[in-house]
Amino acid sequence: MRKALLWTLQVGLTAGLLWMVFHDPAKQRALRDAITQADWRWLVAGVCAYGLFEILAGVRWQILLRVQGIRISWTRMYGLLMVGLFFSLFIPGGTGGDLVKGYYLLKEAPVGRKTSAALSVVMDRLLGLLGVAILTGTITALRWEWLTSDPVAKNYIYTGIGVLGVCVSGMALAGIVSALRLIHRLPEKLPGRNFLATLSGAYALYGRAWLATLGAIVISIAAHGAHYTTFVCASRAMDMSGPRTPNALELYSALPVIETVAALPITPGGLGTREKVFDDMLTSLCELDDGIAPSISMIGYFCIAFWGVVGSIFYLFYRPSKSERAAALAETTAQLGSKLPGA
Repeated sequence: MRKALLWTLQVGLTAGLLWMVFHDPAKQRALRDAITQADWRWLVAGVCAYGLFEILAGVRWQILLRVQGIRISWTRMYGLLMVGLFFSLFIPGGTGGDLVKGYYLLKEAPVGRKTSAALSVVMDRLLGLLGVAILTGTITALRWEWLTSDPVAKNYIYTGIGVLGVCVSGMALAGIVSALRLIHRLPEKLPGRNFLATLSGAYALYGRAWLATLGAIVISIAAHGAHYTTFVCASRAMDMSGPRTPNALELYSALPVIETVAALPITPGGLGTREKVFDDMLTSLCELDDGIAPSISMIGYFCIAFWGVVGSIFYLFYRPSKSERAAALAETTAQLGSKLPGA
């Protein structure tokens, strides 16, 4: 019942936000013109840009897995990434893409390494978040005057900074607990204590492998740059439709905050939320005609959704690897054997 309610709320909110943005006939015409007149070469570039994001995300995840001593083939790992993207884009509810790819990773991880596999997913998300925070903080500082020149845009800037500030503060707190070995001084009944203890152990492990961790952070920054480039390509694809579109500098300046707000677990894949923030921020900041900014967002979403469709194909044909099936059989046999009389 609870999941059904959450599903209904997310679908309703997505539909409501899209209606708010595109109910104006002028905006509908702008979106229709953008789609029908889009330069397919820039659309392909946008699809490739987001594909690069997923490639870099896979490299980062593989680095984190190998620090944990887990080896999974590149093919299967990218399959898990695509499945996670499919769920995060198209499936409403409380199950995010990270949880889904983590679930399937547990099927692939060797016996005895399940916790390490799950932690690699957590660290992958945390280092990705750190990459966003570095990009957002740097770009916002450099473009502060322009980004805060509009009152509505300023509110989004503060919202994005606030969200990232809370997340990074939590990461820093966990790091302090790990560095000072304070976990054993925390009350045993403290909510989340066991998870924090496990996370502290992961921090210590990745701290010792600092060079690999630093490389993962650099890759995170580059990956998010590729993500933002998807929308730059979407903007260029609309150049043939007539009205002015934002230039690359304007888009790269605003996108870190836009994507931070869109990443909040409000709507599946940020659909609706992203279009609303695009419209509210860029229409005024860039002095655009009505409908141009949210149309860029929708075309960018279509470029990303292409890879989500690829993920659905991986999901339909996913089968555990032979090694995983053999390990699962061995584990089950051992458990049954231990329960037999005389074992």
